[in-house]
Amino acid sequence: MSGGEEVIRLGPEIFARDAKGALETRIGTVFLRTPGLVTMRGIHAMQRLAFIAEVNRRRKAKGLPPMTAKEEQLEIAESVDLLFDDQYALIRPDPDNMALAIRGDEFLQRFVSKRKIRYLNIQSRQVRDALRRRGEAWRMAPVPRFEEEIRTLIENARVGIDGRAIYYYNHLTGTRFLTLGTFRALGALPTDELRALLTEIRLNAARTNRFANPEIDFLPKGALPVALLKDIDFALLPEEELREAYARLLAAFDAAVTDPCLREDDIDDPGWRKALSSALVEQSNETGVSSVIEGLSPEYFMQIEWLPGGRVEEGELFFDPIFNEADDHPDDAQLRRLCDHRARAILFNYVREYSQIEYVNIGRTRRSLSNRTGQGPRAFVYIVELKERHKKSTQVKIIRIQRWTVASHLAAGRPLLQAIIDAEDYTDYVMDRRLGARQLGMHLPPLMVPRTFRETVRDRDGAVHNVWTGYFERDYISGYATDKVPENLYASPAFRQAFMRLLGQAAAPNIIVGRAAVEGGKTIFDDGDEVIQLDQFGLPQGLILSEPTGSFVNYDRPYADTIADYAAALNRRKHLCPDFEAIARIFAESFEDELARIQRVYRERRQGFDSLFRDRPLDRNGSIAWRWKCVLGRLDAVNAHALARQLLDYVDL
Repeated sequence: MSGGEEVIRLGPEIFARDAKGALETRIGTVFLRTPGLVTMRGIHAMQRLAFIAEVNRRRKAKGLPPMTAKEEQLEIAESVDLLFDDQYALIRPDPDNMALAIRGDEFLQRFVSKRKIRYLNIQSRQVRDALRRRGEAWRMAPVPRFEEEIRTLIENARVGIDGRAIYYYNHLTGTRFLTLGTFRALGALPTDELRALLTEIRLNAARTNRFANPEIDFLPKGALPVALLKDIDFALLPEEELREAYARLLAAFDAAVTDPCLREDDIDDPGWRKALSSALVEQSNETGVSSVIEGLSPEYFMQIEWLPGGRVEEGELFFDPIFNEADDHPDDAQLRRLCDHRARAILFNYVREYSQIEYVNIGRTRRSLSNRTGQGPRAFVYIVELKERHKKSTQVKIIRIQRWTVASHLAAGRPLLQAIIDAEDYTDYVMDRRLGARQLGMHLPPLMVPRTFRETVRDRDGAVHNVWTGYFERDYISGYATDKVPENLYASPAFRQAFMRLLGQAAAPNIIVGRAAVEGGKTIFDDGDEVIQLDQFGLPQGLILSEPTGSFVNYDRPYADTIADYAAALNRRKHLCPDFEAIARIFAESFEDELARIQRVYRERRQGFDSLFRDRPLDRNGSIAWRWKCVLGRLDAVNAHALARQLLDYVDL
C-alpha cells in the first residue's frame, strides 16, 4: 500500500455523533490491500461485503472486470476489525497475525491520533508481547475493575445493527448480547419495528463472525435457543401471529433466566452489573490482564496506567512520536497527562545506563494502594518492565518519586538553594532510615538505589527553575500484600498458622522502629507495605517490607501506647480464623520471640549499633542520630514477655 494511493471511505467519520449526541457508528474495518476504511452501521461481515462491492463498482467504472473470488479473499484477509467507544478506536487484532494489526494501526493513524487508538485481546500473550516489545504497553485497552469504569463499559457497549441499540457488545469476541429486560421491552414497540428487530435477531443469532463466535447471543448464554427462532419468518406473519410468536419466545427466554439479577436491566444493581460486565469482557482464552507483567501481584490488577515511552532499536532510543504531538499542543491537559515527562526522563536514564536494552515499558499507579494519610505530599509511584537482549527474563522495578523534592520545597516558599539542600537532606534521611530499619531486623528488598532526573518546575511566585528531582528504585517484590490476601487462603489451618507467625515476627521490628504517620502519629502496620511470599504449596514462607515508610517517626513514645494497634491486625481477621485464640497466641509468641531476639543482638553488639550514625548531627529536634539513640534506649529497656502479654489483652478472644 503506497502512501499516495486513494483511500476508499464508506460511512461516517470516526467519533462522529448524531443529533442526540450518540456515536453514529461503533464498528469499523480497515482494509490494507486496497486501502480503505469502512464505518457503516451493521456488522463487520456487512462492512466487508460493502467494501468488496465498492471496489468492484470502481473497477467497472474504469472498464476493469470485477475481482475474482481469490482476489476478494485477499482483500478480506488483509483487513482489521475496529470498534469505537466514546474515547478510543479499538483494534481487535488476530493474535496469530500481529504484523497485520500493526499495519492496520499505522494506517488508522492517518485518521485518528495515536493516543486515541488502543488494542483489544490483551488476554492473548501474543498480543501483549507484540506491544511490550514495541514499548507500547500503554496501548493495551484495560479491562475495567472499578465501579465507575464498569458503568462506562456497559453504557458504551449498547449497540444496534440496522435498528435501535438493543444489544450489549463484547469487544473481544464480537458477540452482541441481548438481555431479558431488553427483549421484554420490545413488546411495547410498534409492530413494524418489532418485526424488523425480531428478523434481525433471527438472522444474526444463526451467524458466526470471523472468530467463530455468534453475532448475537442471549444473557445468560444460550438462554433463548437459536432453534426456536430459525423456522419463524417474522416478515410474513400477520400482526396478531407476530405478537403471539414474540410472546412464546419471551416466555421461553423468561423461563431460562433463573438468576434474579438478570431478570431486569438495572445498572444500579451490583449483581446485574457484575453479570453483564463479565459477559462483556469474557474471552475463551482469557488469562487475565494482570499478566501484562508476569507474576504481578493481585493488588496491582489494573492499578497501572501504562504510559508512552519509546522503542529501542539496535541500542538506539526512539521516543514515541506522540511526544511530538504533545509538544505541538501544550494546552491539551489530557495529552500532557498521557505524555508524562517524568516517565520519559526515567526511560532516558535507563537507556543511558543499560547498553543491551531490548524494550522498556513504564506505567504509574492509577490509585494509591493503601488508604494511608498524614505522610505529606503523595509519593508518585511508577512501575518499570525492563528487558535486556542477553537475558531471558524481564526485570520489574518500582520507582518511587521522592516525597519531598526541590519542587515541593519551592512550592512551599523556600529559596532555591535551601530547597536543593532540604531535598538532598531528605534523600540522605530516607537512605539512613532504610539502613537503621534493616539493622533492627526488618526484612527489606535487597537493593534500593537513589537516582535523579532533571525537570522544569515553578516556585510559589511562578518563577521557572530547572532542577534535579530525586527518586528511589528497587526491585518489585512478588507476593500478596498482607492486607489484601484472598480470604479463601485462610481456609487452610496451615496457612493461618504460618501467616500469623510471619506477621507476628514482622510486628516486632515495626514497633521497635516506630513506623507511624508524620501527621497524627497513627501506627503504620499491615496496610499494604508488608508482602507475604508463598512457597510451591501455597503456604507463607517469608515476609518482606517493601517500603519502610514512617520508620522512626514514633521514636520516643512507650511501646505500651501503640501495642493495641498490633492487636488490631489480629482482630480484623477474627472472622476468618475458626481457631482464633490459637492463632492469636502464635502471633503473640512470634512477636515476643523476635522482639527478644533483636534486643539480644543489640545487647551483644551494643557498640556497633550505638555508633552507626555517629557521623550524623545529634539534633534533639529529630535528626536520624537522635531518633536512633531514642529507639535503641527504648529497645534496651523493654520486657518482651510483658509486652506480648499486654498485646493479648487487646485481642478480642
